[in-house]
Amino acid sequence: MVGTTDKLKIQRDSYMASARIVVAYAVFALLWIVLSDQALMLMFDEPATLVKASIIKGWAFVLVTAALLFFLVFRLVSRIKLASENDRRQRLRKAREFRAHSERVHAQLEQRVAMRTAELTAANQELDAFAYAVSHDLRAPLRAMSGFSEALIEDHASQLDDEARQYLDQIIIASGKMNELIDGILVLSRSTRGELQRQDVNLSEIARQQIDRLLRAGTDRETEVEIEPDLIVKADPATIEAVVNNLIDNAWKYTRNTSKPRISFKTGLLDEAPAFCVEDNGAGFDMAHADKLFKAFQRLHRQDEFPGTGIGLATVDRIIKRHGGRIEANASAGQGARFCFTLPQGDSEEQTE
Repeated sequence: MVGTTDKLKIQRDSYMASARIVVAYAVFALLWIVLSDQALMLMFDEPATLVKASIIKGWAFVLVTAALLFFLVFRLVSRIKLASENDRRQRLRKAREFRAHSERVHAQLEQRVAMRTAELTAANQELDAFAYAVSHDLRAPLRAMSGFSEALIEDHASQLDDEARQYLDQIIIASGKMNELIDGILVLSRSTRGELQRQDVNLSEIARQQIDRLLRAGTDRETEVEIEPDLIVKADPATIEAVVNNLIDNAWKYTRNTSKPRISFKTGLLDEAPAFCVEDNGAGFDMAHADKLFKAFQRLHRQDEFPGTGIGLATVDRIIKRHGGRIEANASAGQGARFCFTLPQGDSEEQTE
């Protein structure tokens, strides 16, 4: 596109070229008239001859000025065509240079993509090997420790004093916690792998089913539950179910010591964006430590207060980010907590960390 400066330059050059033609024509015409009239008066005395000579001079003036205008216009047009041709060649040269540059750049991008793909493939293979080692190599010794401890209690209970039995009980409990931790690590590793299959998912049904499972677990607690109906989103069913279940489980766990526990799952806002919120009136936490919430193995409560592995919210955070959303928490100690997350409903690309 032609800029303002270029337009002004073109106009100025056009004015100057036109002025040169007009000035040249005017000077030639003035000189012709003055000099030719003087010459005719010196050459002819008879009026009739002077008239004929003036007529011939007029035709000559027309022919000569036509030739002069032709020369000036031809010169101007030639310069315009030459400038246009030079401009066209320059544009073609720049276009060839741009295409050539775009093809080095394209090759570099393809090479970088190939390298990045190879790196990701290698990383996924290492993650697969790690998951296999965790699920097989670590579980075997845990099962052995727990099994031998239980066998020792069953077969040699009469030979063990109370302190020895307590030690064995702690080994069994620790083995169970380690097994839960392994399960959590595997879930966390799978949360960033595989392709997301986006389809309509009813989050309300997932929340209701999880509440029903918790109620059937044998507890006699009375909990006020509010679930907004038909909260339907476009998301990956398996991973988004893990998000809702984790948040509902947390709300259930941290309201177990509350006299009148209350849990809700409904729509809300997160920085003016539509969001889905799980809220409870349980133990809550100090927001000064909120930066630890979504980091693996970080917990805000002691194990003897509320047991857990510290992996659930880290898994939730990664799944939400893969969907292109985000999650935030607000709470105060002893006053409950509120977790809100967004899920973009356009054709957003999968986000990875």
